[in-house]
Amino acid sequence: MSIETLKQLGLSDNETKVYLAALELGRATVQELGKKSGVKRTTVYTAIDGLKEKGIISQIKKGAKTFLVAESPEILSQIADRRAQMFKESLPELKSIYNMAGAKPKVRFYEGQEGYLSVYDNILKEKPKELLAIASYENFKKHIDEQYEEIWTAKRIKQGIFLRWLDFKTPSVQARVGEGKKGLREIRFLPKEFSFSATMFIYNEKVIMVSGKQKEFLAVVIENAEFSQMQKQLFNLLWQQKL
Repeated sequence: MSIETLKQLGLSDNETKVYLAALELGRATVQELGKKSGVKRTTVYTAIDGLKEKGIISQIKKGAKTFLVAESPEILSQIADRRAQMFKESLPELKSIYNMAGAKPKVRFYEGQEGYLSVYDNILKEKPKELLAIASYENFKKHIDEQYEEIWTAKRIKQGIFLRWLDFKTPSVQARVGEGKKGLREIRFLPKEFSFSATMFIYNEKVIMVSGKQKEFLAVVIENAEFSQMQKQLFNLLWQQKL
């Protein structure tokens, strides 16, 4: 059995070496175990105490000498079963802690070119059925890599992710409208008197806010079911208006 496998059962590095040496020797003194295992004599005693506590090595006396004997490797299976049972018993408590943490919004910041790519790649990885965007494309496009954008859009279309897009009526956005259904998207226009520079994406349980004023790409990603649900409802309210 490999050292790494034994360590997975909770044995320290020294305990593992001493146990393997004891298995090979059958019956041995502390000095013999230290020599065989390569563990320093000062730490052999600590390793032996740990193994005895775990019940996988026993001590016997023969005359004036004390010997140590490794228990059958089958006992390791029992240890593994006990650890699995302990984990199973603690699982409800761990899940309750996880659920409490899960109720809190997760907030992440993404910056620069690497951040831009991460935000876009994560959308494709999560494969939402629909992607919502309230955008100021004139401000947003200064951050995009046009070649990457074309490749990304092709992947979005291939995955069947439909884009509903609210934006201002500018030449660059109108050109996108002219592409028709092949872009697997629908664009509707916002009234120009309510202008803003940021862009927001909404999908699954995420809301992504992208600054339009920062020189470099800067996005805040909020992951929370309640917040995303609210933003989706507000988006749909705007979508249904005759703007």
